[in-house]
This record gives sequence, C-alpha cells and structure tokens, in this order.
Amino acid sequence: MLVLNGVLRTALHGKKRGLTWRLKESLEDMEYADGICLVSHKYEHMQKKLDDLWEESKKVGLEINPLKTEEIRVNTVINQGLRLNGEDITRSSDFSYLGSVVAEDGGANTDVHVRIQKARGSFSKLRKVWLSTLIRKNTKVKIFNACVKSVLLYGCETWLVTSEIRRKIQTFVNRCLRYILRIWWPYVISNKDLWRVTGQEDINLEIRKRKLRWIGHTH
Repeated sequence: MLVLNGVLRTALHGKKRGLTWRLKESLEDMEYADGICLVSHKYEHMQKKLDDLWEESKKVGLEINPLKTEEIRVNTVINQGLRLNGEDITRSSDFSYLGSVVAEDGGANTDVHVRIQKARGSFSKLRKVWLSTLIRKNTKVKIFNACVKSVLLYGCETWLVTSEIRRKIQTFVNRCLRYILRIWWPYVISNKDLWRVTGQEDINLEIRKRKLRWIGHTH
C-alpha cells in the first residue's frame, strides 16, 4: 500500500485534473484498499491520468489489469473510449463500489432498489424474532434499526432523494413496522401514530440528518 500510495501521489496529485474541491483544491481519486476510482470533468484529463498512472506503476513493478478496469460517465455526450496500455476499457452503465451502486444517470434509483432488496432479505431472516412473544416490542424495534434499517439506508448520504425514492423507502419501513407490531388488516394505524409508538421519524428527515453529519465529517 505504501508503494501504491507513492505511485498515486506522483501520477495524479498536484496536477488539478479532477473535480473541483473547495476553493483551490482538486479531488483526483478515491482509494479503498487496492481499489482506485479516478474522477475528472474532462475526457482528455482522464485519459492522461490513466497514462500517467500506468507509466508510474511500471516503474515500481506494478501492473493494472485492463480487463478489471471499467469506466462510467455521468451527464456527458462524449463517446470516445478510454484506453489503458493500448487496450479499450469496458464502459458500464452502473457498477457497485463499497456496497453502493453508482449509475451513469447520476441518480440513486438503482442503488435504492438494491438497498430495499437487501433490507427485505435481512428482515425476512429475522422473521422468528418479529413473531416471538418472548421479545419485547421495543427490543424488536431496536433490532430492526440495527439490522434492517442500517442496511436500507447504507450510503444514503450521497443519494439524490426524489419524492418517488422517498415514497418507496418510507413504504418499506412502514410495512416492516406494522409487521413487527402485528398490525394487519382490518386493524389500522396512522403513519404518525406508527412512528410515535416505534420511536421513528419521517424517513426524509432522517436522511437529511445523515447527509448533514456526513458533510460535516467530510469537511
């Protein structure tokens, strides 16, 4: 990792070919373990960054596998392909990074759909807990927050939350809470009363709070 960090500093940093970051800084890449995500506003800058990264990597005996390298473009009309060491890079419409799905339209619909599916799976695995008469309802809600809601809202700090996305997430949460409280048809309860009993809040408000905490942490 020390060698890779040195390569990245030499090849990418200090050249301002990435995304505008603060007033005079530029975000060139994001790293996690041996995964590297290069970012740029311009095609020419991205191609040059790839070339520089390849050249600097060779100097220390590292190689980048073009077959494991993919590109994604957001809100662009340029179709000219990127190349790495003379080989074309696969262009994808979306990809998963650290558990979140990044889509070429820049929206969060795909990621939200995946999060709901994963949260639904987590909820189903705990069915015996929800139906247990030995576990208090307050404890069940705490388990729901820790094991289901955390899965559902993972990465929400970066979502562009539309009214449709908000509706889908809130509907899922409400259904889960009603199941936990055993409130089934023909019995009814208003959403506000449901949130009050379970100590929940409007999902849009919760996501906004998470966004603010994330922005503060980033800065």
